[in-house]
Amino acid sequence: MRHGWIEQQALINSLPPLFVLIFYKGTYCKVNHHRFLRNTKDDIHRELALTRTKDTSERVQWLNHLINNFWIILDPVMSAYIMENMDTYLVDYLPAFLDSVRLTTFTLGTIPFRIESVTMLPSAHANTICMDWWVAFTPDDMSNMTQNEIYHRINPKVALSIRLGKGLLGTAFSVLVEDMSFRGHLRVKIKMTSKFPHVQSVEACFMSKPQFDYVLKPLGGDTFGFDVNNIPGLQGFVRDQVHAILGPMMYYPNVFAFDVEKFFSGELDITQANGVLAVTVHSCSSISSGDGSLNPYVRLFLNKAQELGRTSVREDTLQPIWNETHFLLLNNLHSILTLELRSHNTNAKDKRIARANFDLVSLEEEEEKAMQKIDLVLLRHGKTIGDLKVDMRYMPVSKPVIQGDGTIEPAIESNSGILRFTVHECRNIGASKVSPYARVMINGVEKMKTPVFKRTPHPKFERPGEVVVLDKTEVNVRIEIKDSISFAEDAILGVWTGYLVDIMQEQEHSSYWWDLKNGAKEGGRLRFSVQWKSVVMTELSGATYGQGYSEMPLGLVRLSLWQATDLRNVEAATGSKSDPYIRVMSGTQIRARTEVVDNNLNPEWGEFCYIPIHSIKEDLVLEAMDWNAKTKDKNLGSTLLRMKDLIKQCKKEDGDISQIWYEPAVKRLESNTKSKGTLVYSAEFFPTLSLPKASPPRTPITETPITEDLETRETPHLLHVEIPERDLNGVLINYTPDDMIDLNSYTSGIVMVRIHEVRMNRVVDAYCQLLVDSIMPQFKTSKKSGDILIFNESVDAFVKESDFSRVTIEIKPADSDEKDDIKLGYWVDTVSVILRRIQNRRRKWKQQEEEQEDGEWFHLLGTDVPGQIRLSFDYTPLPNLTLSPEESLENQGNLTVTLVSAKNLMAGGKSGTSDPYVQFTVNGKRVYKSAVAKKTINPTWNNEQFTVPILSRIITSFRIEVFDSKTFTPDALLGSGGISISEGSVESFVARNADIPLDGVAGVTGSVCVRFLWQPQLLTRKKTHTSVLGTARTMTSQSILQSNTRTIGERARSILSYENQVFESTDHQPIHNNPPLSATETMDYNYQDSDSNRGMEGSILVHIIEARGLRGVDNQPTIINFKVKDHNRFAHSIELGECQWNIWSLISPPQSIASDMWLSLYPTGSGEIHVAIEFS
Repeated sequence: MRHGWIEQQALINSLPPLFVLIFYKGTYCKVNHHRFLRNTKDDIHRELALTRTKDTSERVQWLNHLINNFWIILDPVMSAYIMENMDTYLVDYLPAFLDSVRLTTFTLGTIPFRIESVTMLPSAHANTICMDWWVAFTPDDMSNMTQNEIYHRINPKVALSIRLGKGLLGTAFSVLVEDMSFRGHLRVKIKMTSKFPHVQSVEACFMSKPQFDYVLKPLGGDTFGFDVNNIPGLQGFVRDQVHAILGPMMYYPNVFAFDVEKFFSGELDITQANGVLAVTVHSCSSISSGDGSLNPYVRLFLNKAQELGRTSVREDTLQPIWNETHFLLLNNLHSILTLELRSHNTNAKDKRIARANFDLVSLEEEEEKAMQKIDLVLLRHGKTIGDLKVDMRYMPVSKPVIQGDGTIEPAIESNSGILRFTVHECRNIGASKVSPYARVMINGVEKMKTPVFKRTPHPKFERPGEVVVLDKTEVNVRIEIKDSISFAEDAILGVWTGYLVDIMQEQEHSSYWWDLKNGAKEGGRLRFSVQWKSVVMTELSGATYGQGYSEMPLGLVRLSLWQATDLRNVEAATGSKSDPYIRVMSGTQIRARTEVVDNNLNPEWGEFCYIPIHSIKEDLVLEAMDWNAKTKDKNLGSTLLRMKDLIKQCKKEDGDISQIWYEPAVKRLESNTKSKGTLVYSAEFFPTLSLPKASPPRTPITETPITEDLETRETPHLLHVEIPERDLNGVLINYTPDDMIDLNSYTSGIVMVRIHEVRMNRVVDAYCQLLVDSIMPQFKTSKKSGDILIFNESVDAFVKESDFSRVTIEIKPADSDEKDDIKLGYWVDTVSVILRRIQNRRRKWKQQEEEQEDGEWFHLLGTDVPGQIRLSFDYTPLPNLTLSPEESLENQGNLTVTLVSAKNLMAGGKSGTSDPYVQFTVNGKRVYKSAVAKKTINPTWNNEQFTVPILSRIITSFRIEVFDSKTFTPDALLGSGGISISEGSVESFVARNADIPLDGVAGVTGSVCVRFLWQPQLLTRKKTHTSVLGTARTMTSQSILQSNTRTIGERARSILSYENQVFESTDHQPIHNNPPLSATETMDYNYQDSDSNRGMEGSILVHIIEARGLRGVDNQPTIINFKVKDHNRFAHSIELGECQWNIWSLISPPQSIASDMWLSLYPTGSGEIHVAIEFS
C-alpha cells in the first residue's frame, strides 16, 4: 500500500512539468505555424510583385504634372540660352556651299514632353537602378486641353536664316522647321555611390528606334511654305540618316554614358590636359626602307587621333638627327602614343615610311614617370626598317593632396605649367556686316584661330585652347579680332595685348572683359579668360627646348675641313658643276659653314669651324650642299660625327657629391668619309673650365625649399663655396683680387646670350640670329609675330679672341634667309664690354645685391622705327684652346697698298733712263697696275693706291714687277720682288713703309718703296650677303696648308675695331639695369696687404697722349654694285660678272679722295673692270 502511495505521489508531482512541456510544444507549433504562413505569404507577394513589375508599368502622373507647371519657366529660359549659343556650334558644321547659318527663332511650344510610364527592372548589382522610360513629345495632341489652353497654344518652331554665295553675290532665305513630335522607349541605368552627389554615372539607350515627325519648309515661310516631306522618298531618307547617326551612339546595345562624379570634380572634359608629356626625339638609325633619298620627320599622335606635334624636316638623309623636345598635353596615360616616320615631298603628298607605337601605361608604372634611351622599333608592313631613339617624361598637373589626418596639402606652385585660355565673345567691334574671327598669339606664335562668324558685331566664340608654358612671367598674350574679307586682305577690328601675370591678377576684377584697340580708336570689347595649372618641370633642366639651349656648354669641337672629292654633280643638266660648301648641323640648327667653291666637284677649303657642345648626345651632321642663288640649296651628301667617339665623360665620387667633367676621348679624330664622294676633315674637343662642386655643409641647417626655375637657375660658377686652385681637368684657374674668375685673362671662350624679348613700334614677323666673329649666323631663334616678340631662348657661340671679338644680334623678317641682306634692326657690342658687364653682375650676386637676372634693355640700330631688345649674358672660358696664327681674327682683312717711289732702277735705254711702271700681283693674280713715270730711274708716284681683300695674310704671296714701258716693242722687265705680309712689314691699323728689293733680271738694281695699311675684317665669298661684321668681297680662293702654333703670350695686342668703319653709331650703354662701368667709375677690389701690391705712398699723374685704330662711326656703309652684261637687242642681256664694294673701302677722305684700280668680277675667272673714283 505504501508502494502505491509513492507511485501516486510521483504521478502527481510529474503533472506540472508535463503541462509545461505540453504548453511549450503548443506554443512552438503555433509560432512556427504563424511564421510559415507569414513567410509563405511574403514569398507569394514577392513573386506577384516581381511579376507585376515585369509585366506592368507605373504611370507617373505626379511627375508629368510637375513638368507641366515648371515648363512655363523652363521653355523661355532654355530657348533663350539655345538662341544665344547655338551660332557658336553651327559655325563648326557649316557646309562649304553655305556662307552663313543663323538661328533666328527657337521655341518648344507650350506643351512639354511627357513620361508616359516607368518600369522598374531588376539589376544584377545592388548599387545600380535600372528603369525603362516611355517618353513622348506630342505638342499637337489637344485631347486633354481646355478651350483656353487650345486658344493660347504655341507650336514648336525653329527658324534658320541661311545665306548662299559669297559677298555681294550671296542671297539669304529662311528655313522653317515646325510641328515636331517624338516618341521613344528609353532604358536608363543609374549607378549610385556613397559620396556626394551620390550618383556616380548615368547610362541611357533607346531599346527601339524612336519615332519622330516634323514639317520642313525651306522656302515661303508660314504663308507659302511647302513641306518638302511630301516629296516621295525624302522623309524616309532623312529618317534613315538620323537612325544611322544615332544608332552607334545610343541604340541598344550601344549606350550613352555620362560620368556625374567626374563632372562635379572637373575631370569630365577630356580636352583639358592633366599633365605634360615631354618627348625628346633624338635620332633614327639608318633607314632601310628601299625608298632612296628621304626628307624624314616624325609625327606624334594618340590613338590615331589629331596630330599633337611633329619634328622638323631633315633633308636628304637616311640617318636623321633631331634632338628636339616636344611637349604633348595629355588628359591621362591610358593611350597609345604613335610616332610616325614620314618623308616630306615639296610637290606631292608626304609619304608615310613607318610607325612605332609606345604604350604610355608603362610610364605610369615607373616611379619617376620617366624613361630614357628608349629604342622604338619602326615597322613597315610588319618589317623592321630602323630604330627611333627617344626619351619620355610625364609631368602631372600639381593638385592638392589629402593627408592621412584629413588636412589638405595645397598644390605646388611653379612658374612652369599649362595655360588654358578661352576666347568667349566680343561686343561692338564694328558695323553689322562684319565677319569677325579671333587670332590668339602667345609670345608672337599663333596658338589658336577661331572660325569666322558671319555678319555679326557681337560674335560668341567660346573657343578654348591650351599651351605649355615654361615661365609664366615671360608670357605675352596678343589677341587680334579681324574682319574676314573674301577678295581683299583681312582688316583688323581690334587688338588687345597683355602679360600673363597681369591678366591672372586683373581678370576677376574686370569680370574677364578687356578693351580692344584699333590704332588710336576704341575697337569694342573682348571677354577673355585664362586658367593656370602648375606643372613642376625641374627634371628637364638639361633638355633642349626646341630652339634654345638651357644648359651651359661642356666644351667646344674644332673641325678642320680640308677638302672633298668626287661630289655629286646636281647641275649636270645645265652643263655646269655643283657649287659645294659644307655646313655643320646640330639638330635643326646650322652652327657653322664653309665658303662656297664655284663649279668644282673636288673643292678645297682648309677652314676651321667651332661648335659648342652641350651634351655627349649632341651629335653633329656634316652636310655637303650645292649653293643656289634663287632656289633652295641641294644636298650632296652627309656624314655623322658622334660625340661619344670624341668626348669622354669622367666621374668621381667625392663624398655625397658626384664630380663630373669631360675630356677628349682622342687627341684628334681624323676622318675620311665615303659614300658618293669623300670628305676629309679632323675634329678636336676642348673642354670648358670645369669647376668642382662644393660639398654640402655637415651641420644641419634650416633651408627654405626653392622651386628651381629653368629660366633663372644659377650658373655653375655661383654654386661653389670653396675656391679651387685648379679645375677638374687640372688647369690652373685665374682669379681677380676679389676671388672671382678672371674672364678677361682667357683668350678664347663661349659666350652665352639669352634673348628675352624684342619690342618694335609696329607689328612684325621676325626671328633673331646670332653672329660672333662670323659673316654667317651661328644660331637662329624661332619665328615670332607681333610688336612684342617674346623669345626667351639661350644661344651661344665661340669667341676667338675676347680682346676684340664682337657679338651681333640681327632681327630679320620671318620670310628672309641668309641669302638676303634685309634686316629690321641689329645690336652689336664688343666681347670685352660684355665680359665686364658679366663680372659686374657676378659681383652684385656675390654681395647679394640682386637675386635674379632679368636682362638689360638696349636700343636697336638700323631700324626704320624705334626698337629695343632685352638681353642677358654669360661666359665660360676655354683654357686649353690655343689659336694658331691662321685662326686669328687679324689673319683676314683688307690690305691697302700705296705706291710711293722707287730708286736706282736699271736703265732701260741708251739715254740712261726708263719709263717705269709697277704691276702688283697677289697669289699670282694681277690686282693693280700703276701709271707710267716718264724718263727716270728714281720715280715717285702720287695717288697710286689700291685695296685688296686677303683671306689669309700668313700664306698670301705678295709680289711686284717693274716694267719699262715701250711703244713699239714689248715692255721690258726691270726687276721683280716679293715681301711677306704676315708680320713685321704690316701692322693692324698702322700705315708702314717697306722697301722691296728687286731681283729676277741680270744686272738688276734698286728697290721699290710701298706703304702698307692692314685692316682686319671678316670677308666672305657670298655675292649678296652683307653682315654687320663685314662686307661682301670678291677674292681669290685660298687653301690653308698647315698651322703654326703660338702661345697665349704671343697673341696679337688688343684691337678696338676691325670692321673697317662699316658700323652705324652704336650705343653700348643699356637703357637700364646694370650699366657697364664708364671711364670715370672705379672698381672696389679687396686687395690683400702684401709687399707685392703695397707699392709706395704718393700720387700718379696719367697723361692720355693719343689713340689709334679707333672705329669710325660717321661714315655709313655705302654699297656699290658693279655688273657687266652682254647686251642683246632681241633677247635678255646676259650677266658676265659682278662685284660689290663699300665705297669707303675704296677711298678714305680726306686723306684719299681719288682711286684708280682694277676690281675683280665674281664668279672667279670672270675678268676685271677698271674704275676711277673721285670724291668731292
